[in-house]
Amino acid sequence: MRALAALLLVTACSTASHPTAALSPRTTPRVTTSPSSPARTPSPATRALTWSGGPRLPVAVSEVGVAALDDEVHVVGGYVAGRPRSTTHLVLSTRTHRWRTAAPLPVAADHVGLASLDGKLWAVGGYGDPTALRSWDPATDRWTSHHPLPSGRAAGVCVALAGRLHYVGGKSNGVDVASHLVYDPATDRWTSAAPLNVARDHAAGAVLDGRIYVAAGRPHDLASAEVFDPRTDRWTALAEVPLGRSAVAGAAFGGRFLVIGGEHPAEQGVDTEVDAYDPATRRWTRLPGLPSGRQGIGAAVVAGVLYVPGGGPVGGGSVQSNVLLELRTP
Repeated sequence: MRALAALLLVTACSTASHPTAALSPRTTPRVTTSPSSPARTPSPATRALTWSGGPRLPVAVSEVGVAALDDEVHVVGGYVAGRPRSTTHLVLSTRTHRWRTAAPLPVAADHVGLASLDGKLWAVGGYGDPTALRSWDPATDRWTSHHPLPSGRAAGVCVALAGRLHYVGGKSNGVDVASHLVYDPATDRWTSAAPLNVARDHAAGAVLDGRIYVAAGRPHDLASAEVFDPRTDRWTALAEVPLGRSAVAGAAFGGRFLVIGGEHPAEQGVDTEVDAYDPATRRWTRLPGLPSGRQGIGAAVVAGVLYVPGGGPVGGGSVQSNVLLELRTP
């Protein structure tokens, strides 16, 4: 059984000071600022990490679901040309460094949860299709519907762990939730696990060493972070992220949990910061930043390379990027 943890992009649309506020399915909360815990000085090995540009996407996107399946990176749903809810399904071959299109989502959506499990790609919820659960089979290039979510979800963290899908937090009927839903493809049923300590949406999430890490997000550009241990069915608070923000991507990379980019309305812009949590030291380190700010992003890792496709170079949903950023060791 193959279970590649995939990361949601947990994405966002800031309505503060942007004329495209009508595109966003939520309102911007009052902002409380961070940083609340300083980042450690990066080591020489950390400073050796470098960002570079990969092959540009065929279309500019943001608010997407992003996941790795085998040696490919998938980008699903999202905003295109300043408009929400698309059926986009782009696939990057990391071997040939070329993009192609695959079967589109049956229903247009954005803020979709995306993960890979059992050799298939799974799309969960999202604005426009909030209770949907679908799998995509690379052998047939077709989407198949499965048992829907118990209630609508969007902008949550979606990962695969131990043969099951986990959907954590997000928005339900316009309200931030702490719920933790678990889907078993063997039974085609959803069950519940321990909820988050802090309800949040548009957060970063990833699986690392058999645990689920979640950090940042809304409301109020959270700096809090927590980790779920499936053996005890408990969430434990971690040291806070050095910069509280939302619309971030999350990834497990180099044995650490990364919180990437995002937006922080108090700064009136999008973020380049990349913060890495090391479970061994229980501390955050600041990694080399993105070449330019991005929000509404997702991330995926294939063969030790971190991929961040598209995203919003400004707050809100009016502008998208077709730039692919890659982080790799020399």
